[in-house]
Amino acid sequence: MSLPFFSKRWSCKGKHVFITGGSQGLGLALAELCAAKGAARVTICSRSQAKLDLALAQVQAAAATTGSTQCHAVAADVSTFEGAQKALEAAAAGGTQPDVVFCCAGGAKPGFFIEQTQLDFETGFKTDYMTALATSHAAASLFVRVAKRDAKIVLVSSTLGLMGMVGYAQYSPMKFAIRGLAECLRSELQLYSIDVHAYFPGTILSPGYQEENKTKPAITLELEGDGEKEGLTPKQCAEGLLKGVERGRFFITTDILTELFRAATASGGSVPGNGWLLDKAKSFMAGIGIPVWRIFIADRSIQAHREQHLKDLSLSKPAA
Repeated sequence: MSLPFFSKRWSCKGKHVFITGGSQGLGLALAELCAAKGAARVTICSRSQAKLDLALAQVQAAAATTGSTQCHAVAADVSTFEGAQKALEAAAAGGTQPDVVFCCAGGAKPGFFIEQTQLDFETGFKTDYMTALATSHAAASLFVRVAKRDAKIVLVSSTLGLMGMVGYAQYSPMKFAIRGLAECLRSELQLYSIDVHAYFPGTILSPGYQEENKTKPAITLELEGDGEKEGLTPKQCAEGLLKGVERGRFFITTDILTELFRAATASGGSVPGNGWLLDKAKSFMAGIGIPVWRIFIADRSIQAHREQHLKDLSLSKPAA
């Protein structure tokens, strides 16, 4: 448990950092940050070799400030146990196993639940949950096999892993699943002195965000507000995430709304908090603010869109 006066300090300096989803967005920003902070080795992983080649050049440029970081890229599909295992084996081929594994792969395809297809949901399950499950399983197995102590596994969930919202039925349940996985692994992997962390970012102004907006319902855009103003850049998110890991936080957030949802979740004591007194205060605030937001903003906005939505609903239109 991370206590306010006895927080464990950790640094990526001199460590081997392995990052899935490392070719763009949060994963790439995190790789650049770790390289600039003096990680001994940074390995980025993605399915696209072309994207990896471009990303690797950026990581190498960031590493030039220290001159000591080895930068590598591994092209792999980590949504399967076999693919994740091979990716980690390739990362360790240089003779050093990863010390910390960041599971940053994922992406959303927003839309109305009844208009999305089985393929949409299967893709979401594979892209968002299986990548985290397979990578964390391969990492934990590797750490135990080589008896690596004080290793770390960092899972990336979302604000939508703490609360649900219209338009995100394809994505939010996967992020809830990652939160559950993180809680299970935090408990179980203490057996092997492996630390587990979970990051809950809000809007990240990344290429993935631009892609999401192509299918995002108008009501979802309205409830999210001005993402361009309220969201954080991948660099800002990477800095907040790494700071949370350095301080030994279990649930890590980088915006006030997500922090209130986190505090409300942690107030029961089943997961480590970020300071007992502060969490109680934030939980009290959340107990007042979140219901007000849900009743007077979220639910009312959705109800106001009902008539127009039913007119536009593709399922209600006769087949051509």
